[in-house]
Amino acid sequence: MPAQRDTDMTDGFRPARVTPLLRPTNLLKTGLMMRENPLSILPALLFEKTILTGPYLGRSVHHLSGPAEMKSVLHDNFNDWRKSPLIQRMLKPVLGDAILTAHGESWRRQRMTLQPAFLKRRLDPFAPIMAEAAAMAVERLKHPQKPEIMSVMSDATFAVIERVLFSDVEGFDRGEVRLAIEVLLEEIGRMRLSDLAPVPEWMPRPMTARAAKARKVFRTAVEGQIARRRAASDPGNDLLGLLLTVRDEETGKGLSDTDIRDSVMTFVAAGHETTGIALTWALYLLANQPEAQVRLREEAKAVLGGGPATAEHVGQLYFTRQVLEEAMRLYPPAPMVARRAVRATEICGRPVRKGDVALLAFYCLHRHTTLWDEPDRFDPDRWLRDRRPTDRYQFLAFGGGPRACIGMGFAMMEAAIMLATLVRELDISPRPDAPPVELAMQVTLRPAGGLHLNVKPA
Repeated sequence: MPAQRDTDMTDGFRPARVTPLLRPTNLLKTGLMMRENPLSILPALLFEKTILTGPYLGRSVHHLSGPAEMKSVLHDNFNDWRKSPLIQRMLKPVLGDAILTAHGESWRRQRMTLQPAFLKRRLDPFAPIMAEAAAMAVERLKHPQKPEIMSVMSDATFAVIERVLFSDVEGFDRGEVRLAIEVLLEEIGRMRLSDLAPVPEWMPRPMTARAAKARKVFRTAVEGQIARRRAASDPGNDLLGLLLTVRDEETGKGLSDTDIRDSVMTFVAAGHETTGIALTWALYLLANQPEAQVRLREEAKAVLGGGPATAEHVGQLYFTRQVLEEAMRLYPPAPMVARRAVRATEICGRPVRKGDVALLAFYCLHRHTTLWDEPDRFDPDRWLRDRRPTDRYQFLAFGGGPRACIGMGFAMMEAAIMLATLVRELDISPRPDAPPVELAMQVTLRPAGGLHLNVKPA
């Protein structure tokens, strides 16, 4: 879709953004726009108001872009809402009943059981894997063929999640499994016109034959790994080993093999795609604001020296984190999510009927004209301690409430290590021959057609 770019306030750079909808459209056109790019339906007024309500197929849709409204749905009335049938039907055939798609007791059990696996002390040993993947990405980006940035970032974060999950790959073909995962991610990200029909959540969403075959390849490989580890005296100290050993603190029960299999797919889908995209947008912003890039490079050299980043370094990369937070403010990896009311409830005092849908527009929240000073501007210093938002629900790059992203600590450590390493070693600038950057949403928010930048050694 057309993106606004060109000039900005003081430094000549205006980050790409969506063109909001200026007037309502009919149902058919809305469906076509959703299929092409769900972001295209965001109304311009939602950047100024915090809630807009309109009819849709006999129910109401509540568009939300304010912190209080977000908190009402994600936290205050958490049990009154569940993920929309559309998202469930898109995700469940691939992810099963994992933490991302589960509800009720199934979700609570998995969340409580998995939480210990994401404690900082358990994540720190994975830092060398992240640093090694960052170094490999540096070498790829130095290549004279000028590789596309998003694909390199995706490969790097995939290499991390793959090694974190499986410290060894005995018993399956790594390349075959990688290809299968790519097919499954493509299946998740492609919206069909039929997805917009008001069909029951329990009705299966047909998979393509190619995706069904890929799912079988992936599941067979992971199930084989689980069986092999269960038979061994030591389950291993990677993430799969942790999944095999964690227990619900209340009941003492562990995860079933099916839970673990579906959790692995969820971590692969959510754990590399979103971080890779966040890094892509951060590099785009830094390429267009040289002063910030120099500042981050100086910090990286001062903190990391000439060696690989470690877990201890991450807490010292203050400006690096500011850049990442600002990149995710402008380009939240999940720019909007939907919830359906399972009973009559309310949003900040506004009555909601059972069956109504809440569309939580994080993209609008992050660029809201009443919440941010010059909201479309790239300004990492808005994340300094005395300037950053005090309301937890003003910045929701990782969601909020009980279902906030369980892997946030892992993602931020990985992104900081990678970004600091990349910018320490590389000088990045715009390519004059590259097309204008446009935004596209395929579950995650990405630059349409990828991102092309000039890259050379720093």
